[in-house]
Amino acid sequence: MSAMLPPYPLNSNLTPRILVCAAAVAMGLATARLVADPIPVSGIEGVTFLTTNPDALIHFYGEGAGFSHSSPAPEILRFNVGTSQWLEFKSVPSYEGGRRLQYVTLWTRDINDVQRSLTERGVPAHWVESDPKTRSLEFADPAGDMIRIEEETDHQPPNSLGPQAFSDHLQHMGFAVERSRIQEMTVFYHDKLGLAEAFRMNNSDGRLGLIKFRVPGPGRDLIELIFHDPPLNKWAAGAFDHINFEVADIDDTYRVLHRGGIATLARHYPQVNGEHLWAMNLFDPELTRVEIQVIPPTSVPMDTVSTVDAVPLFDGRTLAGWEGNLANWRVEDQALVAGSLNAKQPHNEFLATTRDYGNFELILRYKVEGTGPLVNGGVQFWSQRVPGGFEMSGYQADLGAILGADTDGNLYDESRRAKNLAVAPGDVRSRVLKPGDWNDYRIRAEAPHIQIWLNGVKTVDFTESDPSIPLHGRFGLQIHGGSNTKVSYRDLTIQTLP
Repeated sequence: MSAMLPPYPLNSNLTPRILVCAAAVAMGLATARLVADPIPVSGIEGVTFLTTNPDALIHFYGEGAGFSHSSPAPEILRFNVGTSQWLEFKSVPSYEGGRRLQYVTLWTRDINDVQRSLTERGVPAHWVESDPKTRSLEFADPAGDMIRIEEETDHQPPNSLGPQAFSDHLQHMGFAVERSRIQEMTVFYHDKLGLAEAFRMNNSDGRLGLIKFRVPGPGRDLIELIFHDPPLNKWAAGAFDHINFEVADIDDTYRVLHRGGIATLARHYPQVNGEHLWAMNLFDPELTRVEIQVIPPTSVPMDTVSTVDAVPLFDGRTLAGWEGNLANWRVEDQALVAGSLNAKQPHNEFLATTRDYGNFELILRYKVEGTGPLVNGGVQFWSQRVPGGFEMSGYQADLGAILGADTDGNLYDESRRAKNLAVAPGDVRSRVLKPGDWNDYRIRAEAPHIQIWLNGVKTVDFTESDPSIPLHGRFGLQIHGGSNTKVSYRDLTIQTLP
């Protein structure tokens, strides 16, 4: 079965709010300051990263996102954004322990004018190359982030446009900045470079999370500073040193990227973000976050997903709201975990919620590891415990393997009819399953209709025909007995449905 575009819940009651200075004041944020004399640049031309795997980036940005690419130099891979911007990658053997983001390039109509302006402001800058026709100007901010300035040239569309790109505007990029440098970085971008502060936002703990500075020019481009407490792991570094693309329609964008094979998981669904803009977030193969936003505000609700009604089913820290054998089930690295790779699980066990649920949509991630014939688990729903035993009775989204047969993506009737109610197509499972790694499950149950998605691809579409089967009950997480097995479940969120 070919991959289908997974439907996602519609919410027509949300209206993103306009983000201008007045909105910032209304939200209790600092009022944006206006600057009369910014350095004479006219927007973002491109962003440069390091790469150790250019082929994976061609698959992601070229085949998946639809950007045409070229090679201005043997070690350079450049993706064309529209006709005047680019995203660039320089091939290196390794950047382990270093920073993948190298610099952002701004363009100007007169590079000598920029050089004079930086000198007057006391910003040290140096020339890259000596040829007046190709040279660029480079300088660093107080945190060491590199900015290059190039003189505008006549940008011509590439000879081969390739597949249709999802966006033609690289709207902003982000620098990860240690929190201790907030003051000097703000002074540098606002007072030294003369960039107007466009927006700032606090984190949930009340501390300043980010500031956006407006780059002069028709594109309304931004440089975003995201503040953090060191150190950064590779995921956080990629999330903060990010790129942002502007799109006009988030639903169309989702469909394009889904067809391209790079927006296939539940976490890729569009949603209203912390800035009250419709957005998507992807990560490229080397963990740089690709943020996609509808920048213009809208007063018309958009038919797309929002997680505002979804709540955690697991708090990431404790077993609050769950019951079971706590000698086996525990919390490790923000996951609910049972079993061991060094000992045989003696029998089936279930960690169950303490309350019942009706119609719902559940999203979670799972990983199953081990050796033996019964390395298996499952996600119970509309289920109850079987009195006097270890079992739960009810529907199960199966996972792992039984006697060498993979079960991920199946719908099983646990301890009741004891059979598969629906089986994932083998070709689909073999294509999308990540054995021994984290996989995404999405389970949507609207009595009597049950649907299951494995890593963004629908594997089950089942309607219960037996009126005696209860269509409400508890959730349960299973570890199967009989093998050296370890199961982990994390990022469980539930949205209750009418």
